[in-house]
Amino acid sequence: MDDWLQVTAIAPPAAGEAVSAALFTAGAGGVWEDNPDPLGRLVFKAGFDSGQEMRLMAELPEALNVIAQALEISLLDFELTLELKPGEDYSETWKKDLKPITVSDDLVVCPSWWAEPLDAPPSAKVLKLDPGSAFGSGHHPTTFMCLRLLSELVEKGVYFNNLLDLGAGSAILALCAALLLPKAKITAIDNDPETLFAAQKNVGLNNLTARLTPETANLEDLSGQFDLIMANLTRNVLISLSKSLAQKSTIPGRLILSGLLAKQVPDVLKTFGALGFKVETHLGQDEWSALSLIRGLEIAENPERQVLESLTPMDPDLPVAENDENGDPNEPDTPPAPAPENENPAANLENGDPNEPDTPPAPATENDDPAANLEKGDPNEPEPSS
Repeated sequence: MDDWLQVTAIAPPAAGEAVSAALFTAGAGGVWEDNPDPLGRLVFKAGFDSGQEMRLMAELPEALNVIAQALEISLLDFELTLELKPGEDYSETWKKDLKPITVSDDLVVCPSWWAEPLDAPPSAKVLKLDPGSAFGSGHHPTTFMCLRLLSELVEKGVYFNNLLDLGAGSAILALCAALLLPKAKITAIDNDPETLFAAQKNVGLNNLTARLTPETANLEDLSGQFDLIMANLTRNVLISLSKSLAQKSTIPGRLILSGLLAKQVPDVLKTFGALGFKVETHLGQDEWSALSLIRGLEIAENPERQVLESLTPMDPDLPVAENDENGDPNEPDTPPAPAPENENPAANLENGDPNEPDTPPAPATENDDPAANLEKGDPNEPEPSS
């Protein structure tokens, strides 16, 4: 078998998806993500046919420069190397690192080529997945946390009638929703037509063609509203789409948002808070965050969920969901029982218990880290990225 070129691209986390896309655009036969480097940067490896060294060394640095400028990141934070590798099928090499992922007792994501016995909980639904050139294998923290949030909601008995996977990529979020919610209507869209083939292939792998047809479309193209919208995108895209997401979300309704660095969460919360959304759950894994936001709903207390203990250092005016034993919007409203002193971390927020005396939130101290209290998710926990 002929020798081949391995390109290694190292990039800051915020540039990961753009770098992966740039490698595919340059003609990579496969792209896989290795372990982060000591600085926490993402490490991508890509396979190319040999004989393209000069072209790649001309095109790829320019592509990284464009990405760095667009994201306002120093080009010095990127690295690029080329290495000639002995003959093997590089299009299959990236698959070696993709293993089954246990999201919860109810959900496991398994590569379509996995041939070994599957160690999965007896009651788990198993999704077969081949991401191809589309983003979303379930291994990236942003995808994994979306799946975890979805699975936790289903485990708590929350049901959805009409779901949207926005920026579907491989359609992993939509497919898992279809497995967990067998009667729900699922819509999956992406504005990149190149991802459509991978998404459609995965629908077929899981015998879900009768329930799900991935489409190339934009959010504004859709009619109707959704009681759950899942969007694993980026901060800038989420903020730019915030009003459209609010319009497409039912009241009551939920959003699952990911693709966010922990330091980007305050901006997103402030934007969606102004549109009536409150924080239900905030998950963190490594430097990444994912959010479950609600509007027109109260949440049931769940002490096992990973949450940001206090939003006061972020923005004392941001509405936070009150704890209520009744999370069913169709049941009569029952006022929450007053929390004992210091029990509810959000008790001093502006939308606290109207029966309690108003107490201004404590001001954030200088250099407070907004994500300081975020409990990091363990990537090896049962156990996760659309």
